Amino acid sequence: MKSEKKLAHGLLQKAELINNSTEKDKITDKKKDKPKKADRILSKTMHLFVIILLVLIVLLFFTAGLRFGWTKFSAAKKDTSIAMVEKQLSLCQELVTAKYRYSDIVVVKKAMGFSKSYSIVKFSGLLRAGIADITDVSFTISDDGKSISLKIPAAEILGNELTEQDVFDEKQSIFVPITTQEIFDEIETARRQAAENLIADGILSEARNYAVRIITQFMYSAGFETVYCN
Repeated sequence: MKSEKKLAHGLLQKAELINNSTEKDKITDKKKDKPKKADRILSKTMHLFVIILLVLIVLLFFTAGLRFGWTKFSAAKKDTSIAMVEKQLSLCQELVTAKYRYSDIVVVKKAMGFSKSYSIVKFSGLLRAGIADITDVSFTISDDGKSISLKIPAAEILGNELTEQDVFDEKQSIFVPITTQEIFDEIETARRQAAENLIADGILSEARNYAVRIITQFMYSAGFETVYCN
């Protein structure tokens, strides 16, 4: 009986040793599995990071390409607008924005002793004011080609022509004759005075303001959405 008990006790101890060894192996296997799982998670994270990085790079190049293309397109559009404005301005040259008709009477008198001569002449003139050369207008166009800023020069007298001349009354003496040149010089003096009076009354300011309105409307009709004039 004792031998049987010893044999059973020995088998029981061996079973416990085998069980303990199995448990240790399981714990060891679990410890070995943990690094493998960590490696797999790290590998997936790196793979995802690489994909995101590649997507960002592709988007960056795509955005740069779009920006470059848009810049080229905007530059071409701007150059076209500049060429169009320059061409249209060159066709206009002188821009008359104010006309004023006036009349006056000049009297030329000469006397020597008892001899006297006089001539009374009525004349009419036409004064023109505006921009002498519209190609002097400087301008800048926005990058998108939608707005334009123009710097318009001051208006000036473009012409002061004699349109009519009539002798209202005259008396000529052979001793003190009045020459045609003397009459013409007197009319010229009166014309210059008429121009000075019109300038003092603000005709140049009116002419420039009207020029600004004309050029502004012209630029709107040319396709610009915003027009600045100064």
